[in-house]
Amino acid sequence: MVIILRICEMLSLIDRNTVYICLFSLLWLPALIIFTMAVKPEHKKAYIAAAIVPVLNFACFYALNHTKGDPGTGISRYCPYLITALVYCIGTVMLMRGEKRKRVFFLCGEVAVIVSVFAMTAILVNSYQMHYGNFSHYGYERSMAALIDELEGNYISREHKEIDFDMLREVYIPMAARAEEDGDEAAFAQAVAELCYEFHDGHLRLRYNDAALGNEAVDRIVGYDHGFSMLRLDDGSVIAILADGSSESFSAGIHNGTVITSWNGTDIDTAIDNVKCIQPGVRGITAYPIESNEDIARPIFLAGQGGETVTVGFIDDEGTERTVAVGSMGSYQNRLREAAGPITGKHCFGFATARMLEDGVGYLCIPEESFDALSDVKAVLTDRYPEVKELVISRIEELKSQGMETLILDLRDNDGGIDVVYEEIVTLFTNEGMTLYGGYFKDGELVKSSSWIWTTEPDGRYSDLPVIVLVNAGCGSCGDIFASFMSRCPNVTMMGITTTWGSAQTMGGECLLSGGSIRVQYPIIGTLDENGKIYLDAGPDRISSLELDERIPLDLDAVEQLYAPDSDYELSYALEYIRSHKLP
Repeated sequence: MVIILRICEMLSLIDRNTVYICLFSLLWLPALIIFTMAVKPEHKKAYIAAAIVPVLNFACFYALNHTKGDPGTGISRYCPYLITALVYCIGTVMLMRGEKRKRVFFLCGEVAVIVSVFAMTAILVNSYQMHYGNFSHYGYERSMAALIDELEGNYISREHKEIDFDMLREVYIPMAARAEEDGDEAAFAQAVAELCYEFHDGHLRLRYNDAALGNEAVDRIVGYDHGFSMLRLDDGSVIAILADGSSESFSAGIHNGTVITSWNGTDIDTAIDNVKCIQPGVRGITAYPIESNEDIARPIFLAGQGGETVTVGFIDDEGTERTVAVGSMGSYQNRLREAAGPITGKHCFGFATARMLEDGVGYLCIPEESFDALSDVKAVLTDRYPEVKELVISRIEELKSQGMETLILDLRDNDGGIDVVYEEIVTLFTNEGMTLYGGYFKDGELVKSSSWIWTTEPDGRYSDLPVIVLVNAGCGSCGDIFASFMSRCPNVTMMGITTTWGSAQTMGGECLLSGGSIRVQYPIIGTLDENGKIYLDAGPDRISSLELDERIPLDLDAVEQLYAPDSDYELSYALEYIRSHKLP
């Protein structure tokens, strides 16, 4: 019964257009039954008209709702219902010719139910498109306006983050209009990317369907490669990193570790504070929701800004402050990605990878909350995943058999998945039950679900095992909640250069924008605490609710290790911390 309620609650979030075509496919059967009871087969014209109606209905529906520029999405979402329409058409002709009614009605009903169940299941499994806004037929200006309206109506954290939608309309609709007037699709994509940034939500993101457009838009966003990137150390100084020996800036005296003092005539701290970190990538653009994490990333993003040629103030090798003009080496995409990698990058692959690091210290990595595609679906519905729990237990027991006394649990760049995975793992380390609830807007109010309840029941068999949990700004979604729950355990020390991503709400909304080249995905299902409040995601203050027990320092030695090949500075720091501290 609970599973049925969960499915029904999810179905209630599907957009009206999809609901319409599904309901038509199901309800045309009783309409056909009533028709055959009222009209005799001799009235052939009436039967021919009745046969045409479902096909004509689908044709009109698809003409209005096909996904321009991205036909695959429209075909996969809507064309299963074409099968039902054709079966109804054939069935009506069979009835006109005197076929047995029960046989025809059974055939039509069976196909309608199977197709509808299949189509709705596909939508629920591909949760990004649960609520779908198709604005691909609109121009840039109208498409931007429709996107903002859609987010205002369905984005789950709009009240929690106190989003000013009127301000967004005032700023971004004119930007889209200018791009439309100029015929500049990359400028439109850039405007959408900057709109997404305003939400400070890693789950609200732009995705490109056109790789060439994505490359052009990302190049504009990230700027020019001036031959180096930058990072701010804990002492406040800003230094050059990843300096390219073949660059003009390197010849001018800017090397790894060089202190940068100004950027294009502006004091470096002031210049950094004005930077928006719009995370690039041709696959899409996300954000740094937590401001303290973005503060660390801002110098990296500043290094691409300022134009093709920038003036850079720095302290040279003799200790003299100098200012030089340095030119571009092309797009900053690759160097930015390399510079941001240690802050958000993935450090292991393979679920529950385990090994001994040194005597007494074991290592376990959970890179995502997904184990097996088919088993994951069943686990979501039942809220149980014994296979995951047994696997993790076997890994830990194997490490203990090799003398492990302390465990390092690596959640860096854990990019999420399904809740039941972290539930099964966390339960091993806690003696305290933990509960979260699904939530959604109903009649304009955020309500707590009565069926979507995520529980972590205490097992506690490893509650006395000292654990260090490594996190970074790429640990998000279910990984974020995983880290948050682990942080409550008294035997756990949370550690990282940054805190976690800070985005834990559930996806489900997607808008296909003008021309079908880009789409925006966003969360429509809430992760709520026992009081029905948004869990974990930061509000307008952008302060993380997860505090580190030990912040890994950023100094010159740290930077050297961060960007050295085959080096893992954070893991090395955790090992040294274990050697010098008595863990709980």
